Amino acid sequence: METKKYRCHFSIIFESLWQFWIVIFFIIFNEIEVIIDVIQEVGTKGIIDLLREGGLWGFLVLLVITIGIFGFQFFRWRKTWISLEDNLVIIERNTLRKIKNTIAIENISAVNMERNLFERVVGTYKIKMDTNSLSTANETDVSIVFSEDMAIEFRRLVLERINALKGNGGTPALSEERTPDEIFEEKAEGKKVFHCSTKDMFMHALYSMPLFSLIISIAGIAGAIGYISYFGWLSFFKEAIGGFIALAFIVVSSIWSVVKRFVIYYNFTVYRDGKDLHVKCGLIKLKSYTVPVDKITAIQIEQPFFSRFFKKYNTKVVTVGVGDEDGESSNITMSLSLPQLREQLEELIPEYDWARIDNVVSEDKAGIFVRVIKSIKWHIITISAILLLTMHFHAPWWAGILIPLVCDAYINLLYVLSHKASGYNITDDGMVLSSGMFNKVYMVCTYEKAQYMIKTIHPAAKKYGVADGVIMLLNSAASLPYVKNDILDTIADRIIGGTK
Repeated sequence: METKKYRCHFSIIFESLWQFWIVIFFIIFNEIEVIIDVIQEVGTKGIIDLLREGGLWGFLVLLVITIGIFGFQFFRWRKTWISLEDNLVIIERNTLRKIKNTIAIENISAVNMERNLFERVVGTYKIKMDTNSLSTANETDVSIVFSEDMAIEFRRLVLERINALKGNGGTPALSEERTPDEIFEEKAEGKKVFHCSTKDMFMHALYSMPLFSLIISIAGIAGAIGYISYFGWLSFFKEAIGGFIALAFIVVSSIWSVVKRFVIYYNFTVYRDGKDLHVKCGLIKLKSYTVPVDKITAIQIEQPFFSRFFKKYNTKVVTVGVGDEDGESSNITMSLSLPQLREQLEELIPEYDWARIDNVVSEDKAGIFVRVIKSIKWHIITISAILLLTMHFHAPWWAGILIPLVCDAYINLLYVLSHKASGYNITDDGMVLSSGMFNKVYMVCTYEKAQYMIKTIHPAAKKYGVADGVIMLLNSAASLPYVKNDILDTIADRIIGGTK
């Protein structure tokens, strides 16, 4: 095969500088009062006098650091090459320390593209490649920035070589799309494309809204309104403005946790093409990722707190290279009803049509008894806390009695919710394991994808012949509910055999 040699786009240097100045911005923001004093001094003394008094040195230090970072990043950029040689991807850096990272094409599990606002402006894409490696399963193995045409060419060549190794011969690696911006035009006959409208994405953001973010937002807004109505605006600006600013940041971050779901999944589109799933989404950061179905470790069907009330489900794939870093998503559906979910999953991943979450049965009733025994230690801690707070520290009744009792009740509520969410469906093809507390998660996996099983037998569980545990996957885990030992032995035998 022809050897191709590439170099990252020059803009990668400025991305590093931008990250440095973001850190400087937050440092300056934390010292906002000092900055205000400096601005006032500029108005009285003038900028020239202020620089003479020492401000010049601070400016020069930042300038020297900026130039140093630029020079270092320029040197790395000039000395780093990415090569496609036969069935290898080679990243070579010849700086003071020579580094050569060689990746076999057959070990690449994902070749994805994304671009943030800066990359949109300069016309570049970020290529992110992951391998089937347990040690790096929760991080991207290779991240490189190319110009648009070069990124498209590089991704196409890598995916075509992956396809060739799969035995697909000259089958094109990509479908009709050219770039993630032009992706998913429904041209090929028989291909079904699932596209979410603005309303669908908005409803998904609401259904998947974190419960505690809503509580914090409501409490913060209600607290500010209550303070102002009781003490008045004048007292608010004089006495509580600092605390309000801190509270405002908390409230805004809580609201953003909802808004960002809409931003992340904007224009969400997915379809199945051969043995791959193609997904595109994103408003600020446009992401396009391809999921080889044979690389999927498990299917994760989620029901966040509000989704459980409205009987909605969304689906993620558990696979190396997609959704394994902060801020990344691995969704292949938005929030859907159960019939809609079945329809989409039958089209996208028919390999998992054996997995029926409505056939999941609750864990063994002995799980209730085991949890009751486990909760005894928390009752002892609660009683000890009450005695200590009331008799030694002489705390008021609400602090010495009420707070420990509320904490104890909350912990016991978690035990109840955990039991309610725990269930299983063991079939010849694989497992469906449910778990959670406020949220509920169904983990669907086959026996051959399981790495190993950890079986835990609590003394209280031993009496009833039950046990729980964990199924460890390549880059995730699935919780086993309390079930009879013979069921766990069956699962273990099938994991060892890897088949039915």
